[in-house]
Amino acid sequence: MRNVSVRSHGLASRSPSKLALQVDFDAYTRDQRFLGLKSLVLDNLWTDPSMVRDHVAMAFFARMGQPAPRESYCRLYINNSFEGLYVLIEPVDPFFVARTTGDGSGYLFSFEFTAPFFGEFLGEDFAAYKPRFEARSRERESDSSLYTPIRELFRTASQADDATWAEAMDPFLDVSQFMTHVAIEVFLAENDGVLGGAGMANFYLYRDSVSTRHRLFVWDKDTTFFDPMFSVLTRSEENVIFRRALNVPALRSLYLQVLADCARAAAADTWLEGAIDRAVALIDAVAREDQRKRFSNEEFDAAVAAVRDFARTRPDFVVRAVAR
Repeated sequence: MRNVSVRSHGLASRSPSKLALQVDFDAYTRDQRFLGLKSLVLDNLWTDPSMVRDHVAMAFFARMGQPAPRESYCRLYINNSFEGLYVLIEPVDPFFVARTTGDGSGYLFSFEFTAPFFGEFLGEDFAAYKPRFEARSRERESDSSLYTPIRELFRTASQADDATWAEAMDPFLDVSQFMTHVAIEVFLAENDGVLGGAGMANFYLYRDSVSTRHRLFVWDKDTTFFDPMFSVLTRSEENVIFRRALNVPALRSLYLQVLADCARAAAADTWLEGAIDRAVALIDAVAREDQRKRFSNEEFDAAVAAVRDFARTRPDFVVRAVAR
């Protein structure tokens, strides 16, 4: 395909020796698409020695009924030189939203890490929200149109009365979907997600064009499978929304139910272990051939073994934790 732009991509994944890239198909030719896509991410697998975490995690989100970007592995060549094993990732953009929900005409925001943020109210000024929630659609609209509902979401999360918190939040956040999203992340032992160690990270926020109610979309899961003994109430006091939602009996029950559902879905017919095995079988030879990867082949083998062990032990651990 001609007349496309290629640019550096990512933050922690940036590397001068194995480039993380984004290909934009319509940068110079308006409305040009490749397989219906406006752009495509080339993930260099720089931070994951197993090279399967993000791919398997996205498949698990989809298994649990949540929209997730499509992914596929590839050998990447630049000017006929083999650059290594990469993952092709469908970007979260209005085309993704339209494909997964039927309507991509609303307001989409990418959460950008600028400083630790735990869902607290940041004040009246939109300047506190704009750097954290980067508009990825309808960018030319006023700050008031873009950011008033986001500001009110976090105001309500922090300030609404305990007795009516869930009802007050409903116009601004699909709290049930939020708790479902977090439960899946926690089952997968995500250490850099909504309940990340340095605050919220790696998600998109979306609302319909005629609504103020937001939902989350998943992104960047290469730090999942962190620890099979990862607590199901990890950092439950840190994030304002999660902490207050847990105090609502129906939402707490929903969260625990989704965790149990995740455990069953992962264990059924050894689905999670099978997904890992299929991904490893697909990439094994190319991963070993990749001379630009950050990790040795021995580290690759050890990381794959750890991910497999997670798949075998995590479901039972979560079932027991939910029962407690």
